[in-house]
Amino acid sequence: MSIFTPPGDASLTMRAAEVKTQEINSEKIQSIIDRMFQIASGKRSDQRTMVGLAAPQIGIGKRIILVDTGFDTKKCTPGHFVVFINPEILWYSGEIAYGHEGCFSVDSHIVGIVPRSVAIKIKAFDRQGKEIFKDYSNYTARIFQHEVDHLNGIRFPDRVGSAGKLHWVEKSRNADYQKNWEKWDCPCPWDVWLAMKEGKPFTPPS
Repeated sequence: MSIFTPPGDASLTMRAAEVKTQEINSEKIQSIIDRMFQIASGKRSDQRTMVGLAAPQIGIGKRIILVDTGFDTKKCTPGHFVVFINPEILWYSGEIAYGHEGCFSVDSHIVGIVPRSVAIKIKAFDRQGKEIFKDYSNYTARIFQHEVDHLNGIRFPDRVGSAGKLHWVEKSRNADYQKNWEKWDCPCPWDVWLAMKEGKPFTPPS
């Protein structure tokens, strides 16, 4: 049984609730954070390396995310997870970059070319309840935007849109995709994503 909410579950399309500041240090919220760290850390050694996690992905409708703020994209080596409670993006750069994204709340075969701001300014609370302000750029900014989207009921295919590029990637071709994603030869039809999002049967592209 998966620890993740199924892709067709309606809760993944809903806005998560804010954590009251006086509740941050409660046993309930601290245990949620501990559980998120445990789950995220356990997804570091398989073919899909986790670089972020939002509470709604594991069935918890709270505005809590984890972001790997030190992932090395050149060496593909993880850094460390940082928790952000009630995160907000205060500013987005006008410069946009396109990059490929997958998600544990979307079928593992689906990858999308997603436009994201290159740099952001954020505020949030840490697990001690202290308000923090940070600037992030490049891949860390991409992860942060991806995870905040989860808190608002948005997943990366929604950002790609029907006119964008969704790809279907078989596990046996994962390595090939990392090298050739910009010219991938197997698109994923928009209808496949819509069916999956609604929990309906779908036919994988050939």
